[in-house]
Amino acid sequence: MDNNMNNRFSLAPSSQNANDDIYSGNKGGKTNSIWDSVVSNLKHFDLYQKIDENYRVKTSSGGYLSVIGWALIIIMLIGQTYTFLTPRFHEHMVVNTTLAEKLTINLDITFHALTCAEAHLDAMDVAGDNQLNMENTMYKQRISATGEVIGDVQQSSVGDSVKVETKKGEGNSEEPNNNNNNDKCLSCYGAESESRLCCNSCQELKDAYNALGWSINEILKNAEQCRSEPANPFANVNKGEGCRVYGTMSVNRVAGNIHIAHGESIVRDGRHIHQFVAAEAPSYNISHTIHSLSFGKKYPSMPIGPLNNKIKIINEKVGTGLFQYFIKVIPTIYSDEFKWRGKTYTNQYTMTERFRPLMLPEFPRLPDGRPDFVNGAHMHQQAVLPGIFFIYDVSPFLVEVVRSRVPFLHYFTRLCSTIGGVFAVLGVVDKIWHKYTKSLKSV
Repeated sequence: MDNNMNNRFSLAPSSQNANDDIYSGNKGGKTNSIWDSVVSNLKHFDLYQKIDENYRVKTSSGGYLSVIGWALIIIMLIGQTYTFLTPRFHEHMVVNTTLAEKLTINLDITFHALTCAEAHLDAMDVAGDNQLNMENTMYKQRISATGEVIGDVQQSSVGDSVKVETKKGEGNSEEPNNNNNNDKCLSCYGAESESRLCCNSCQELKDAYNALGWSINEILKNAEQCRSEPANPFANVNKGEGCRVYGTMSVNRVAGNIHIAHGESIVRDGRHIHQFVAAEAPSYNISHTIHSLSFGKKYPSMPIGPLNNKIKIINEKVGTGLFQYFIKVIPTIYSDEFKWRGKTYTNQYTMTERFRPLMLPEFPRLPDGRPDFVNGAHMHQQAVLPGIFFIYDVSPFLVEVVRSRVPFLHYFTRLCSTIGGVFAVLGVVDKIWHKYTKSLKSV
């Protein structure tokens, strides 16, 4: 009886406190009890059950496996990070359907024994076009025989020797000037006509030669009118100098060639012709170094052109000749993982080369027609134009190059799988080894 009474009296205050909490709006006690209940229920979902330290067994084999495991994890993490940071390039070929009208050629070449006055860059293609406007974007730099730079870079007329031949008898539309201020009448060096008896300036002399279709190289070097003109490209250059030619040109996107060859270029009846004196051809030393040749823009990690840094030096025993580089231009579209940068339209190329010497040995013939190898051979000049020709053709296929990287989520997933996989596999190995050693001890 007394105990029951005590219980009633002991419960009354707590009931009163609960009512006080409810009426006072303080629900902290009830909230804490709910949270404790949720936390206690979460323990049933624990996948990582813990074992008390007193029941854990540590072995030396487990230590070895742990060290090996951490080493494997570090190595594999480094590999995954390197893969994540290194871009990947995917290439595939499709039919070229682009409508680009022009092909951009970037050329940087040095002639070691060819003066800037003799280095004339011409272009022609299968469409019959002869490019005459390349001097607007090409530059020349004189180089001494010892390789030193002479003067400043000049944006000279690289293609100024290319002319369209006029019919014989057609001269300049201007009235002939037979007398200058000093009443001199200088010779036209055989190019006189009824309308032109005197050539008192280099330009008049060149007009007279062009009217007859004659080469002007010799008069530029030797004529009195031309040697005294500062604008004459032969006026200041010296024999034995070299020349560096570099710049950018635009040509039609069809098969064609660009070349620097011996003689003066003219167009006769739609044909590209070089006029030169055959006896001077052996002295046209075409030794050269191609610093770079490319078609279009360069994109990151673009393969180096096969003609870059190619050196060709004429052997004195073999002599000069014709260098031919056969180039297959492959249109290329490049894009990267940053789509907002857009696509880069450019070109790659492959090439093969051939050299044809100007002079070849020729053996005399015996009465029966066989060559006479006993008396020796003499050098015979071939029908070869000394020079360097870049003969190109455009591929009908296009290569699409796409640069990509591993997404960060993929990288993070691989890290987790690497770490978890190493621990799981080594854990299985450790258990098997532990049971095996334990069974041996029990025996």
